[in-house]
Amino acid sequence: MALLQQKSNYVAKQQGQTYDVLLSALSKKAYSPVYLLHGEEDFLIEEATNAILDAALTKDERGFNLDVMYGTEADARDIASHASSFPMMAERRVVVVRDADKVGQSEILANYIEHPSPSTCLILACTKPDFRKKLFVTAKKHAFVVECKPLWDNQVPAWIAKRVKKDKREIQPDAASMLAAYVGTSLRELSNELEKLYIYLGDKRSLTVNDITAVVGVSKEFTVFELQWAIGMKDTRKATEILERMMEAGEQPVVMVAVMTKFFQTLWKLLDVRRRNVPQAQQMTQAGIFMFNDKYSQAANRFTIGEIEDVFLSLAEVDEKLKTSGGDPKLLMQMFIVNTTHQREPAYA
Repeated sequence: MALLQQKSNYVAKQQGQTYDVLLSALSKKAYSPVYLLHGEEDFLIEEATNAILDAALTKDERGFNLDVMYGTEADARDIASHASSFPMMAERRVVVVRDADKVGQSEILANYIEHPSPSTCLILACTKPDFRKKLFVTAKKHAFVVECKPLWDNQVPAWIAKRVKKDKREIQPDAASMLAAYVGTSLRELSNELEKLYIYLGDKRSLTVNDITAVVGVSKEFTVFELQWAIGMKDTRKATEILERMMEAGEQPVVMVAVMTKFFQTLWKLLDVRRRNVPQAQQMTQAGIFMFNDKYSQAANRFTIGEIEDVFLSLAEVDEKLKTSGGDPKLLMQMFIVNTTHQREPAYA
C-alpha cells in the first residue's frame, strides 16, 4: 500500500509535463497508471505512446498485454475492463485508447481513473480533449498529462539536431536550418525526410548542407513518401508525375527502391495479420505500424499478398539494374510504377 501511495504522489506532481519529462521518467522506470497525451502535434503523441510501450513491454509481452482501442468504437466499460485485467507473464499491461475524446459513457472511464490498476498503463490519446467533461477533469487531476504542441519555426532546428543525435548521427547547424526551411514544422514530415536522408547516407554518420540539397531539395508534394502513397493507391498518373518531378530535382532512384521495399513489407505484414483473422483493433500494431496512418489500410485494400510478392521481385530486379547500370534509371522506375499500379485491384477495394 505504501508503494502504491508513493506512485500516486509522484503522478500528482507531474501535471502538464513535456515529452522530455516523460522520457526522463520512463528511463527511471517510473510509470503512471494513466497517461493523457493530447495536442495538435499527432506525431509527438504517437512518439510518446511508443516510448511508453517500449519502456513498459518487451516485443514478446505485447501479444497478451497490449490492447489498442478506438474511442469511436470502444465501449467505456470494455476499456475499463481491459485496463483492470492483470498482466499475463509480465509486470504490467498497456491499454491504448486513440480518439479518447470520442468515448461514449466516459464517466465510467473517469471512475476507473480515480482508482486505476497499478499494473496497467492506460494511455488516453486525442487532439482536443474537452476539459469540461468528467473524464478529462479526472485525468487532469490523476494522470501524467503531456500536451503535444506544434513547434514554432525557431524550435525546429534544435528538434532536428536532437532527433539526429538520438539516431546516433550528427548534423551540421546549417544543415538542420536548411532542412527546417525546406520541410517546415511538421514533425512527421521531418521524420520522413530524415529517414530518407539516412538511406541516402548509408554508413556515413554526418549530415551536411550538400546532403540536404541532394535529397530534400524538392517540393514537399514530390517526395518519395508521396510517391509510395500514390503507388499504394494505384494512382498511375499521380505516381508518374511525382517521379518526373523527383527525377528533375536529382532524386536518387536507389533511395526510392529502398523506401518502396520497406513500404510493401509493411503492407505484406498488414495483409498477413488480416489473413490470420487478428482483431481489427490489433492489426496495425501486430503489423509493426505503431504510428497510426489510415493510408496503410487503404493501400493494403488494393493489393493481394501474391501481388505484393510480385512487387518484391520487381523491386529486386530494378535495384540490381540500377546498381549495375543495366538500364535507364527513369525508364526503370516508370515501368515499375506502371506494372505495379496496373495490377488488378481486389474485389473489396
